Amino acid sequence: MSHGQETFKVITFNLRKDSYFDRQNRWRYRKQLVLDFFRESGAAIIGVQELLPAMREDIQSTLSGYSIFGNGRSKKHFNEHSDIIIKNDEVEVDFSKTIWLSKHPEKFGSRAFLSFFPRICTICEVKFRESGRRIRVFNAHFDHISSWARRIGVEIILKYMERFQKQDPMPMVLMGDFNVKPHSKLIQRLSKNLHQYQDIHLVDAYTYCEHPEKCTNTYHGFKGITGSDAHIDYIFVSSDLEVVNTYVDYQKRQGKYLSDHYPIIATLSFKD
Repeated sequence: MSHGQETFKVITFNLRKDSYFDRQNRWRYRKQLVLDFFRESGAAIIGVQELLPAMREDIQSTLSGYSIFGNGRSKKHFNEHSDIIIKNDEVEVDFSKTIWLSKHPEKFGSRAFLSFFPRICTICEVKFRESGRRIRVFNAHFDHISSWARRIGVEIILKYMERFQKQDPMPMVLMGDFNVKPHSKLIQRLSKNLHQYQDIHLVDAYTYCEHPEKCTNTYHGFKGITGSDAHIDYIFVSSDLEVVNTYVDYQKRQGKYLSDHYPIIATLSFKD
C-alpha cells in the first residue's frame, strides 16, 4: 500500500458518563456493546468524552490490544476524561498530554470564566507502524453552557496547534463534543478557517457524509431520534489529510443504544 492510498479510521464518541438516573442505560448495561463496537469498527484512533475513572478501568482491563491516553479534568466533578484510545497493532503514541481549556491550560483542574466544569483537551502524536507516517490528534469536550468558555477553548487549541506545527509539522485531527450546532459561529470559524492562524486549515469531515440527508443529529438522549438539528459532535482534519468518507452510526445493538450520542466515524487518508 503506497502512502497516498494509506487509509485509517477515526471515531469521536461521547460515551455518556455512568449515571444512576439512566437506569437501564447505565454503563454496566452498555459497556460490552461499546467495546465490541470499538473492535468491530477497525478504527485506529478513537476519541471519547464523558469517560469516568471506573469506565476507563473497564476499557483498560477488557479492551485488549488497545491503549488509552489522557488525564481527568479535576479531582472533583466526577473527574471526567476526554481520552484517546489507539489500536496497538496499527499505531503507537510518541507523545501525549492533557491541557485545560482555561487561561492557564497547563494548570491541573483550571477552568475558564463562566465554564460550569473544568474542560480539557487530550493531545497525542500518533505514528503508523507500517508507514511511519504521523498525525497529531486533539480530542476535546467543550462547555455545555457558556459560549465564552467554548470560544476560549477553541482559541487555546488553535494556539497549541500553531505552536506544535512550528516545532514539528504533521497532519492534524481535531475531534470531540463541541456542544454547538454546525451553523454556530464557533463551528463556522473552524470550518471556514476564520481565524488568524494562517498555517492551520481545517476541514469538517461531516461535510463528506455518505448520506448527507441522513446525517443530522449526533445527540439523541437514548431515544434513537434522527432528523433533528442536535448535531454537536465533530471531526475536523487538516488540509493535508483527505476525507474518504464519514458516517454517523445510528444502529442499536442487542436492542440498546451505545450512548445518548451517536458516534461519528471518518475514514481518512494521507495526501502525498
